[in-house]
Amino acid sequence: MCGISGVYNFSNESINSEKILGKILKIQNNRGPDDKNIWISECKKLHLGHNRLSIIDLSNNASQPFVSVDQNYIITFNGEIYNFQDIKIDLIKKNIKFKSKSDTEVILESYKYWGIEFLNKLRGMFSFVIWDKREEKLILARDPFGIKPLYYSINKKVLYFASQVKALLSIDEVSSIKLGHSICEYYLWGNVEEPNTLYRDIFSIERGSVKIFDKNFNQKNYKYADIKETIINSKTENFQNINDLNSKLGWLIEKSVKYHLVADVPITFSLSSGVDSNVLLSAVDKNYDRDKINSLTLDFPNKINESELAKKNSINNNINHLSENINIDEIIELVLKYYNSMDMPTNDGLNNYLVSYYAKKNGSKILVSGIGGDEFFFGYPSFTRIPIIKKLSKFFPSKENIKNSLYSFVYKSLKKFKYNTKFAGLFKYNSNIFDAYMLQRCVFMPDEINDLINKKSIDEKMNELQNKEKNNNFENDQMEIMYYEIKYYLCSKLLRDADWASMSNSIELRTPFVDWFLFKDILPILKSNFVVNKKNLLNSFKSNVPRELFLRKKSSFEIPHQMIFDKLSNNQRKYYNPFKNWSLFNYENFLLNEEK
Repeated sequence: MCGISGVYNFSNESINSEKILGKILKIQNNRGPDDKNIWISECKKLHLGHNRLSIIDLSNNASQPFVSVDQNYIITFNGEIYNFQDIKIDLIKKNIKFKSKSDTEVILESYKYWGIEFLNKLRGMFSFVIWDKREEKLILARDPFGIKPLYYSINKKVLYFASQVKALLSIDEVSSIKLGHSICEYYLWGNVEEPNTLYRDIFSIERGSVKIFDKNFNQKNYKYADIKETIINSKTENFQNINDLNSKLGWLIEKSVKYHLVADVPITFSLSSGVDSNVLLSAVDKNYDRDKINSLTLDFPNKINESELAKKNSINNNINHLSENINIDEIIELVLKYYNSMDMPTNDGLNNYLVSYYAKKNGSKILVSGIGGDEFFFGYPSFTRIPIIKKLSKFFPSKENIKNSLYSFVYKSLKKFKYNTKFAGLFKYNSNIFDAYMLQRCVFMPDEINDLINKKSIDEKMNELQNKEKNNNFENDQMEIMYYEIKYYLCSKLLRDADWASMSNSIELRTPFVDWFLFKDILPILKSNFVVNKKNLLNSFKSNVPRELFLRKKSSFEIPHQMIFDKLSNNQRKYYNPFKNWSLFNYENFLLNEEK
């Protein structure tokens, strides 16, 4: 796990690339405090930078940027390839030689042997840049879910790239002008959708895709993994009974967890009293060395105690448990650091920032998270509420002018009396699954955003969304909702925020549920002849998890947002909805820290 960066100067202008990378390496130091290096090509056009957080092969043999045995391929890589040992064995059988024990070298040798199609063999989270010296081409790639970030900016035939937006903003040639479209997205979702960033000239390499620059600086984009198409085209698997289904599901999760424990350093499980994290802990192989893992739970003031149930599950699975009781003063101090570290505005990420801070404090380098369980196993309220909204829609007027009039009247009434204006949206956003999803997930209603940003921007954004999500050929509502939760919430918010928040504390965050191989394997189960939900996860590990988990109502790892907001803002509540206040407060503090 690391920070990667580079400058590819294809222009005739002289640029001090080494100085630029020196500044970026300093900014991205927390992503990889163990080592930092710069590699320069013979032609001097390409400079690659790397900040290293040593996880696999801690020796200098695995230092990056990494040069292949034959000197023809160079890589700067961020992430982990969990099945690298399997791939390496296959390559050794083909007489491929290795000089390290790293997964980094396996990527290079795989590319050399199989070409760009090798990406389909990688089980892991990654973003990397490969310089193919023989063909004089530069390859930028990212994992299927976009767990690891890779941002870039192009100015006058000069390509700049890095793991953080802030790193690119340190370059004089990269504009810091904000995009109105992206500001609108933040108010709508509480984050900016990829591939955009907040800034006009900075973009993200899209998840599951490759961008290639040839020897003439021509660009070619190649998509090797598509979430939507994978969901739609997956087959259906039928089972004779529910026990067979649960057995297979449990085996697949155990397999994913086993791969996600590949490391040469200690591992900590982020453990709450919820289903997802406890299932992952219970899926740890009984023969795995318990001295290499522990679990960590945070308890906050005025919140449900998470430690009791988490500790019980840890004892059940013979894993050492740590708990941290955090007072409000500690939280406030860390929140200020959180804003300073924030790479792009978000109303999320503080939970991962705090737990990764305490994981680092307790001597860990890796944190295992239950992110993804709700998206893949229909755990969010959206999976039940949206179908209800769809059914209720037939009782509402269908004519647009009547719908809009009713919406406007109810919206203004609710706003006047400071009630939740989302109820008005039931009259307007009910005609399809995406509209209902937006009503469920958006922070500010489009009409409210008109008060925050010019109307043209929100109109353009809404038209784009409606056109983008038309004609989705999902076989049922649940699969369509799952796709939206993955695209708009998991990928663009949770995973992105988990990365910068954990790496700010030099912690690698792993997500065994968010695994491309697991995802493709469970889709047929989710489409099977049985209804699948979070209870199936528990039943798959019923002999390992505490009985209380079966009886407990759904809860998430919550932090006292309202208490923090009131403390830092002196109770300056603008909206009835506390999440709106928190979202605005986060954006304002991001802008304040951006100017520092």
